[in-house]
Amino acid sequence: MQIMLRIRFFLIFCLGLTAVSPIAAQDDCSENVEARVHVDPGHPWRPPFGLDRVGQPLTALVEVTSEKGLAREYSLVGYLRGKEVGRYALTEINHQRRDRTGYFERVTFDAYPDELALFAQCRFQGKLVELTREKIQPPMFEADAVAQPEQLMNPVDLGMVLFPADWLLLAAGQKAFVDVAAISRDRDLPGARVTAWFESLPGEKITEAIRLGMERRSQVSLRLPSASSTERDVLHVAISDADGKELWQKKIQTSRVNKLPYWPEFGAMYTKLRFDAPISVRDFKSGAFSSMGYEDAWAPELRDVVVSLPNGSRFVFWRGSSYIPFWAGKHDTGMSYEWAETSPPPGGFVDSVEPLMDKELRYGRVEIIESTAARVHVRWTYQSCDFLYKVWGDEATEDFYFYPDGFGTRALTLKRGPGVEYELSEIIILAPQAGFPFSFLPSNIVDILFVDGSKRETSFPYPEDEEGKREWPSEMVKKAEGTPIIYRVRLHKDEVATPIYFNPLDTHIAPVIFPPFFDRGVMVTPDYWGSHWPLARGKSTGWTIDDRIFASPSHNSVISWGLHSRPNPVSTAQIETLDTLGRSRLMTVQRWAWLIGMTDASDAQLLDRARSFTVPPSLEIKGGRLEIDSYVSERRAIRLVVDAAAVTVVLKPAVACLNPVFELRGAPGALLSVTFGGRSLKPGEYAWDGHTLWLDVNIAQPEQLQLKFARSPASTR
Repeated sequence: MQIMLRIRFFLIFCLGLTAVSPIAAQDDCSENVEARVHVDPGHPWRPPFGLDRVGQPLTALVEVTSEKGLAREYSLVGYLRGKEVGRYALTEINHQRRDRTGYFERVTFDAYPDELALFAQCRFQGKLVELTREKIQPPMFEADAVAQPEQLMNPVDLGMVLFPADWLLLAAGQKAFVDVAAISRDRDLPGARVTAWFESLPGEKITEAIRLGMERRSQVSLRLPSASSTERDVLHVAISDADGKELWQKKIQTSRVNKLPYWPEFGAMYTKLRFDAPISVRDFKSGAFSSMGYEDAWAPELRDVVVSLPNGSRFVFWRGSSYIPFWAGKHDTGMSYEWAETSPPPGGFVDSVEPLMDKELRYGRVEIIESTAARVHVRWTYQSCDFLYKVWGDEATEDFYFYPDGFGTRALTLKRGPGVEYELSEIIILAPQAGFPFSFLPSNIVDILFVDGSKRETSFPYPEDEEGKREWPSEMVKKAEGTPIIYRVRLHKDEVATPIYFNPLDTHIAPVIFPPFFDRGVMVTPDYWGSHWPLARGKSTGWTIDDRIFASPSHNSVISWGLHSRPNPVSTAQIETLDTLGRSRLMTVQRWAWLIGMTDASDAQLLDRARSFTVPPSLEIKGGRLEIDSYVSERRAIRLVVDAAAVTVVLKPAVACLNPVFELRGAPGALLSVTFGGRSLKPGEYAWDGHTLWLDVNIAQPEQLQLKFARSPASTR
């Protein structure tokens, strides 16, 4: 119903305002042109959005076509009730700027005219010639309403995920308000009122006066009435005149959460995230659209996983995203680092070969390996499949480790046929239903921070060069070959925390910069947009916008490393083994590790964090010894064997060492005390789970760490 209302309004607006046919014109400057003037209704994907769209001035589009250059100067004049309200010289047309089909220019009037006239005049002399005059029927009444909770909460903290942007989400007892904007163009409306009520409580209405003078936009805010416990509701907002006659009404779908889920301050939990809208389904053969219930979309034993971090960040493995994990922001958008996606293999395929095609989760699985006071470890396993679920025997395992400092690692292990190419990384931003890219994405989506401290701020859409290519400057490409990059990503213009991504073995700047999309001659996205993922089913990869934005979440791809710009792996092996189809064959097994997090840390703090991840400190150890794999970047961990009840470690950092992690094998009994730099650490300054020790310390110079256990290891008794 929401989609039908939107489309109906858009069609009425276009039909009511656009009724101009081209005319031929000839004057004493010997021009032979065809001129057209019509109202530009705007594009629903372009700003302004929401209440800002109410009362917007008229924008006219002038088109002039001619086989030759223009000899005259053109102007557009607007009239309101017979009086001139605006006269504009058409500078773009007058300066002979044309595209492939002719000369075009948009003109925005301060006042909304009811008549437009296009004039032309010889450049040096001659009379003003009227080429066309058209009556305009402006919308007599415009209004819109936007409802919001009084206090914004991360939808995941309410047990929701990617909640529709044009709905209202409330926790039990949470206060909310609705803002209403309106304009009347044909008359004053003294005594007009706004009324709001929930469908579950029709007797509890609130009302507020709204001053509607002719041609004067007005806006009011209403605190909504107390809500019922109905989980799925409808908010009605209406405007009526002094006699009570309804002039306008809007319905806003509302969801309530009566019982908040429990999330630990630090930890991972199995859950089933709630999503109240249906899943959009497209029939692969006929192209017909339908829907299916969210609750019935997967096998009942499959669950979601939410990782909670002390800084409030949430990392989500959602069935609706095919378990592809993403940072879930407070402002209802997400950010994914991508997955292992392969090039089209032999033997035939349909669409792309990647885990996002696994809508039914035939192959993907997620498991909490550990969730302790010191570390969270979640494992995601999957196979890249095509649109019809065909697989070729390769598989991937992604292990995500997190610590109480809020930072973690992405460790990807890929088992593939020799020579098969894979793409491993792409910056992808997820958006809710009705989340238009230009409504929430900032222009500076990605910051590029080199580990030497230099920084490049980017702007999207990224501009083309003289050859029509979108490429990084050559000096940046060259610099990245010897200086690794920290990528900071802004997933929403109002989000304070930003996801970060860093691999010290990456010698490439992400080479693929996605171009914007255009529709009806205007730019509608700053980069790639797709409605085929997450959640929606039956839609293949597309390269244009579509109306599914009103029915499903979507994603925006910003930059990508492509198939041939993988970082150097942490390890590589060629082994005879079994693939996922049970075939014994030679396969390549490789592992990569990235530092990840979602943080409000400064650039300087991120630089220290990246350097600490790259270079472990030197150690002097008493009462223990190093494992052969002494530093494992996949887990940010220094690995020790405990030989005595008291262990002393002197850490000698070459660069700042932040929040060191120790894996201790053979640790005997309880950890009685942790002393660092001569001071006994308090609970909360370290975390210990019997195997992993995390320290809330930053080390810039040699410092001594002392650990005392309840008894000696069995190996030394």
